Amino acid sequence: MPHSNKLPLTIVTAVMNEEKLLPAFLGHIHDFADEIIVVVDFRTIDQSAAVANKFGCQILFDQGESKGIVFNNKNRGVLEAKHDWVLILDADERLDETLREEIQAIVLGTYVKQADIYQTSFLNYEFGKLFDQSDQKKKPFIRLFRKGAFEYQMGLTAEGFGIQTASLSSDTWYGKHLLKIPLIRTWYLNKQKRVVTLRGHLIHLSHPTIADFIRKIDYYSTREALILFDRDPNKPDLYFLLRMILSPLNEFLYKYFVWQFYKEGLHGFIASVIYGFYYFLINAKYFRFTYRNKHLKEIESIGKQYDFKDL
Repeated sequence: MPHSNKLPLTIVTAVMNEEKLLPAFLGHIHDFADEIIVVVDFRTIDQSAAVANKFGCQILFDQGESKGIVFNNKNRGVLEAKHDWVLILDADERLDETLREEIQAIVLGTYVKQADIYQTSFLNYEFGKLFDQSDQKKKPFIRLFRKGAFEYQMGLTAEGFGIQTASLSSDTWYGKHLLKIPLIRTWYLNKQKRVVTLRGHLIHLSHPTIADFIRKIDYYSTREALILFDRDPNKPDLYFLLRMILSPLNEFLYKYFVWQFYKEGLHGFIASVIYGFYYFLINAKYFRFTYRNKHLKEIESIGKQYDFKDL
């Protein structure tokens, strides 16, 4: 191996303001892989790059070409990888022991199931509890592959909604539509002979506290609302009323029963409610953007009259 007993493996991570998470993350993997590439998002304002530099990582700077889409930065990191095998990790993820052993066997060529693309599932840590009973641990994502065998789509939404269909069936009608549905995509990937599912898991520090959970959905709901507003800024009020009632309910039921969050006790109930609230926020913010667009003169007049800012 290139350095001591490090694997001839490239780990790629894309970060934005992750200086608090990076030391522990890089400490977890720096003796595991020979090369670590950290791609720093152009919106980063903290010392993420300096932390990565202390650990001897290769650092790539996004100058805005990613357009704020993390998967573009991950693709860029993969292109710069010097090793044949590439592992994608986020700063809030850890390898469990089984997964570490499987990756080592794959890279060294001793793994029993040979393939070019491997997928693994997650165990999420949610405000004090490891969600190891619910169905989400059966929904794997592609994270380990030979360089050139896989790339992320340039999607706008979170990982899991069509992002993984690139290099598989993204040019087909079902790749563009059906594979964006999580349950169908999981079933499809599990049927692919050239995509092998590993037994180990990624441990995901999803939401250490409920406050972290709320901050995260506040950020992502704004992003999703802006995408919807850009597509159509003129939806009627009845549309928003129905969406703010039905979407949260649908998401709660989906998480609680289909993803089987009920198996996680009160933690699962709370998480399901918050995920439902996430969809309420998306539609509430979408409504706010359309209302502001329609009543901009009135809003500006109120701000000027009472010296209100950021209306």
